[in-house]
Amino acid sequence: MSFAKRNQSLKYYEKEVSEDYFIIEKNIIFAGTHIILDLWNCSFSNKIAPLKKIIKEAVNLSKAKILHMHMHRFGKEQGISGVAVLAESHISVHTWPERNYIAFDIFMCGNTYPELASEFLVKTLKPKRKKIEIIKRGITKIDKKMC
Repeated sequence: MSFAKRNQSLKYYEKEVSEDYFIIEKNIIFAGTHIILDLWNCSFSNKIAPLKKIIKEAVNLSKAKILHMHMHRFGKEQGISGVAVLAESHISVHTWPERNYIAFDIFMCGNTYPELASEFLVKTLKPKRKKIEIIKRGITKIDKKMC
């Protein structure tokens, strides 16, 4: 059963989005949400195929669209670096199996839900320790000329 079916209470809501896909909230407008996700001691095999599958599901839950995905392994039993290029920006990943650490970078604009992608990654990888930073990129106050 998929994550979405098991979690029927996912929080989708219609966002107000400008013609150039900036997000409008209250009196600000911004390019998108950038989530920095640090995970330690995860339940993860450090294999490319499952990592791709996990990222694809995270993208689907976020309502973004994958344009291209590429993963690179640095050697047998070494780390993986990869990126899913999205119509709405990207999700990148870097693994350090020797340190039991995975870093994700999630950036999305428009009517997407990067928070749900982040939540899915945490629930799926089950880290013993995590750090999450959420940044609104390109924040500008709305003035009458912008609307």
